[in-house]
Amino acid sequence: MNDLSIALEMIHKNYEKYKDPIPIIKEFVMGYRWFMVSDTNDRLSMSLRVGQEKDFGEYEKILKSFIGRPADDCVYDLIKRSDPELRTIAACLCNLLSKPFNSADRLKDRGIIRTEGRIFDYDVKDKKVGIIGYGLYNEVFLGKCKEFHAFDFRDPKGILNYRIGNETKVYPENIYWHLGDNALEHKDVLESLDIVIMTGCTIVNNTYKDILKACKNTKIRGIYGPSAELCPEYLFDLGYNYIFSASVRDKESYYKSTFAAIPEGMDLSYMDCYELGRI
Repeated sequence: MNDLSIALEMIHKNYEKYKDPIPIIKEFVMGYRWFMVSDTNDRLSMSLRVGQEKDFGEYEKILKSFIGRPADDCVYDLIKRSDPELRTIAACLCNLLSKPFNSADRLKDRGIIRTEGRIFDYDVKDKKVGIIGYGLYNEVFLGKCKEFHAFDFRDPKGILNYRIGNETKVYPENIYWHLGDNALEHKDVLESLDIVIMTGCTIVNNTYKDILKACKNTKIRGIYGPSAELCPEYLFDLGYNYIFSASVRDKESYYKSTFAAIPEGMDLSYMDCYELGRI
């Protein structure tokens, strides 16, 4: 987890700069999709559960040992263990530690512009575009770019629809699909793309840097989602030039939706969404 160690060092510089206290851990949530952590100020951060994980009993023991402790101490503890099955926790804690410095004023102070919502004000016409983690940017790319490539760990049966009659048609149409494996299995495609937007869960499963390196000719290199709340200076220094992230507006309202017998599945409606770019 050397990468998270580097990110944490940059996060600490912001704590020194702004004289903020380190967040104290209040509780964790292991949701059916998201791993979450909140502090004693009820700030909530999350990471998608896509990485390797331990059995619940082992996780529970570790997480309970972190309650009431400074968040950075917990990250240092996890980094020392160097256990990939604990990376989801470490990434989520780094998101929480980053949160106080992602306000518009503090970002501007550090040469980063925050725009509310998701605008994606880029010309995609005649561009080859790739989305890693299919779903969120469909209306931005589908039918508007030269080629739209979708990469996803999910098997075809988790995404595609097959209409079988005298002919077989596959839906959604007009998308080049790369499903059921890591995007890095398709480096030849990644090298050809003009725009690549990858899910923040690539931070959780530790593929984000290698994917970025594979996008040798890509002009717009983006990362998106609540899992990408991590220190933006760190991400920009790596080579990203577009970030879309989101922060839960009210913890208890979001919990009520998440813990419901029939979850709404409208996560972003409970979040303040924003785009980031360097000045």
